[in-house]
Amino acid sequence: MAEVKLTNAYSPTLFTANGYQLVVMPMLTNEANDQAKADREAKAEAEATTTEPAPTEPVAEPKTRRSRKAKEAVTA
Repeated sequence: MAEVKLTNAYSPTLFTANGYQLVVMPMLTNEANDQAKADREAKAEAEATTTEPAPTEPVAEPKTRRSRKAKEAVTA
């Protein structure tokens, strides 16, 4: 009896039995290449839709403080 962990057609497969582990690398077939290409395109599309900037309200600029000059004495 062996435990098999599969993810997709182009990733390695892990077999586990009685404490032994065996990793089998997939063969490069047209089906595996097609699936890998479809996964890359889906991931790129998902990233493109999530990276669009969300509309935000304009942020007010902080007011700057002005230094006050000492008033000059007025002589008449």
